[in-house]
Amino acid sequence: MTDTPGRDPDVLTTAELATKLGLSPQTVRRMANAGQIPALKTGKDFRYSWQAVREVLRQPHHQPGGSADDPDTPDQTELPKKGAGYRAQRRARTGAQYPTTDTDAD
Repeated sequence: MTDTPGRDPDVLTTAELATKLGLSPQTVRRMANAGQIPALKTGKDFRYSWQAVREVLRQPHHQPGGSADDPDTPDQTELPKKGAGYRAQRRARTGAQYPTTDTDAD
């Protein structure tokens, strides 16, 4: 990816974020529409802060309806083992990255 002069490298398009997370652009848009990741609506599409998205995806996932102190409730730090949101959170937590742009010198 080539850098556009004056463009903040932390701000990503849907396609760029999808590539970094290893997800489809459609899945990223769905996550943004559902409020699972922070996004700024720009016309028909979104812009994302890579740092903000990583921070959100690194947070433990809490299931609604249970208390972390309830012994009958499963461990709240465990993520459900399905869905694109789980994969994105896992990649963000482990620091796994797909083709990056911040260190590439194209």
